[in-house]
Amino acid sequence: MRKVTNLFKNTNIKITFRANNTVYQQLVQKTNSMNPSGVYEIKCNTCSKNYVGQSGRPIATRHKEHIRYIKTNNPVSAYVTHILNNRHEYGTANDTLKLIQPCRKSMKMNHWENVYIQIYRQQDQRITEQQINELNPLYELAQLPHTLRNSSQADHQQTRTPNMHR
Repeated sequence: MRKVTNLFKNTNIKITFRANNTVYQQLVQKTNSMNPSGVYEIKCNTCSKNYVGQSGRPIATRHKEHIRYIKTNNPVSAYVTHILNNRHEYGTANDTLKLIQPCRKSMKMNHWENVYIQIYRQQDQRITEQQINELNPLYELAQLPHTLRNSSQADHQQTRTPNMHR
């Protein structure tokens, strides 16, 4: 960049630099709306409580895996354990699956998942089988945006299809 500024040194044109790696750019990522990955929720059809998970692959693929584990009686996730142990009903992806935070697989995804697990726990909307990896007191102290704190309540009143614009 210094070479560019030197080219314009003797002119009236001023060259400025701008960071292209801001916090905003790191948090807001473009996703492929046809095959979204990120943090998702699956609703139990019987008790209407939610499981929060993450996938770097399309969330519909991950939902199919949960259903396959239910059908083969293989409790490898908290959602499957909840359905099998309580004899609750599961539903189709259109009825029960929702993308709540689109993002790519990274540490950022882990943090988003923990934030949403915390939010659902505070609102008593999380299935009891889902253990909290770490109960971070910062999530309790943080002034979470109003849209995050109340997102699950408002979204349950809307359709259950994956929402890509959050």
